Amino acid sequence: MKKLILLEYFTSQSSILKSRDKEIFREALNLSDSIIRNFIKSRDIEKIYVIRNKNLKTIESEKVKTYFTNPEISYTDILKRFKKKSEVIIIAPETNNLSSKIYSHVSRNHVVLGPNISSLNTFSSKTKMLMKLRRLNLPIVENYKLNLNYKGKIIYKPDTSAGSENTFVTNKNNYEKKKGYLVQKFYNGKKGSFLMLCKNGKSKVICCNEQLLNLKKEKIQQVGCIMGGLEKYRNEIKILANKISKNFKGLFGIVGVDIVMENKKWLIIEINPRFTSAYSGLNKSYSSLTIKDITDFYVHKKLNDTQPIFLKKYEYYF
Repeated sequence: MKKLILLEYFTSQSSILKSRDKEIFREALNLSDSIIRNFIKSRDIEKIYVIRNKNLKTIESEKVKTYFTNPEISYTDILKRFKKKSEVIIIAPETNNLSSKIYSHVSRNHVVLGPNISSLNTFSSKTKMLMKLRRLNLPIVENYKLNLNYKGKIIYKPDTSAGSENTFVTNKNNYEKKKGYLVQKFYNGKKGSFLMLCKNGKSKVICCNEQLLNLKKEKIQQVGCIMGGLEKYRNEIKILANKISKNFKGLFGIVGVDIVMENKKWLIIEINPRFTSAYSGLNKSYSSLTIKDITDFYVHKKLNDTQPIFLKKYEYYF
């Protein structure tokens, strides 16, 4: 019987301000709760230890034990209570290399069920990631710096960020250079994302979704997705997923990939080696067996041969 620790960055902070970054905080809480609800259904899981701020509600279950943080007790203090080599699932943003820093700290005493540090370092920086993907000849969105003659719309965002944080669209002529920002061509094509499970260079695509975006005064933000909205492109997406996992053998577990279509070809926008908000909407469009496959992976660390069962499209808002 498996025991797992769930450490979600935003909800495990000693002090939280719900008024700040409301959307991100709500997504983080929904995501961690979805993982808990799905994982406790497994007969192979004995206990899930959740690290969470004392002011937040937790899921009541005999399989769930919550350790609360407060201004005097941090999540790092709580992790010291567990025996060494305990297994931990970490969900943390790439902003300011947080995911890499937390992984490095936690992995000193525990086993992190996620990508290795090399993969985290690569994908924490959008610039590093795109340079690496380009060298591997994988299809990527065009970097403005690589094509100075481009005169159309551009999208600019922090090099280390998550959740469409501080992401803007404007005309190239209106852009003033910002330190720490990545500038790319803005594509008008269909935008989407997919979740896949990865291990040892192999992958299994879980869901194929179309992104729901909101553009307001040049600020662009993903507000949700049409779960299963890109299922008709599953075969093409599987080919892309295999190329990614084959070239990044350090990827482990759930990985989210953002994509855009240009000239009938899917281009990679970014790769997020962690649970993403789309996971919370899986039960609306895919069978319980598909969700169980993810749980089973974290229990047994094996990719099985069963195929995801798509039921219907569903507009899921974060």
